Amino acid sequence: MAKIRFFVKKGLKKPLELGDGRVNFFELQTIQNVRAGEVLAEASPEAEDFDPGEFPAGENTYVPPYNPRVLIASIDGHAFWKEGKIHVSPVYVVSGDVDHSTGNLHFVGRLHVKGTVRAGFLVEAKEAIIEGDVEGTVLTKRDLEVKGGIANGRKRVICGGNLRATYILNSHVEARGDIEVESYIRDSEVYSGGTITVHGRPGAIIGGHVQAKRGIKIRVLGSRLSTGTRLSAGIDPFLERLIRVKLKELEEERAQIEEIMRDPELPFEELFDLDRQLKELEFYRSLMEESLYKGSQEAFIEVQERAYQGATISIGRESLRLEEDLKGVVRFRLKGDKITL
Repeated sequence: MAKIRFFVKKGLKKPLELGDGRVNFFELQTIQNVRAGEVLAEASPEAEDFDPGEFPAGENTYVPPYNPRVLIASIDGHAFWKEGKIHVSPVYVVSGDVDHSTGNLHFVGRLHVKGTVRAGFLVEAKEAIIEGDVEGTVLTKRDLEVKGGIANGRKRVICGGNLRATYILNSHVEARGDIEVESYIRDSEVYSGGTITVHGRPGAIIGGHVQAKRGIKIRVLGSRLSTGTRLSAGIDPFLERLIRVKLKELEEERAQIEEIMRDPELPFEELFDLDRQLKELEFYRSLMEESLYKGSQEAFIEVQERAYQGATISIGRESLRLEEDLKGVVRFRLKGDKITL
């Protein structure tokens, strides 16, 4: 009997079995994720004379002094065999595209894709660099850099940190931090908890809805042939989503209370208590709306070269539709209850 039981598999790449006879060919289990402190190998109970030196310990693994019968991962990462040893790496490199050859990728560390994330495939990582384009879905807890463009037919790209890309086309992109785009954003829904900057050429936002908490800075807004371009600033899109859900719940609760209050036989004491509940709900609603629009006065939208008529500017609660083209540097801010240039 073997002296060591190994929990890091060799040749792991195979379709995920669903348990009903079917398999998921998009899930090839390419990466074996491990967490710091996870057991990678263990001496068999029968190996009474086991020597810890027999463990095939590679990079980022160790044998703890309090239990010399196990091999432990020292970091979060990908566990793999190389030259007869078990290693754990915080970085996983894909030499080509994310496609049927790799399947969907789920990684607890930093993912480096040297090709393109193809349509229909999912990448999920702590942070990622993609040298090609994004045609599929990408989710990162921290920063995401796309050296190509994002053009995934409105599949979601969600980033927990800052996001950089060459262009964004017909996509849905969200980042908790800043978004920096080199060329253009077109016909997309783009949301940032920080600022959005399109700094290169043409440096344009055309079509769709682009929203940033702190502000937006671009060269060109809209186009002669495009209508419906909308820029919004001063509201955190992630907080807004949560508050809208809560406001809907409060509205439903208010409607229920008002329905009960219509009962003519309702005792006066209960009616008084329900009226108090309505006042509480209104107070909660006002607090949430106040937090939603807090900081709107500091937000801005800056267009450096040209803003075309037909585009809509929103800051905080207020909106302004451009009725004529504006040339040169234009900076929109909120002054009182009006958007000023």
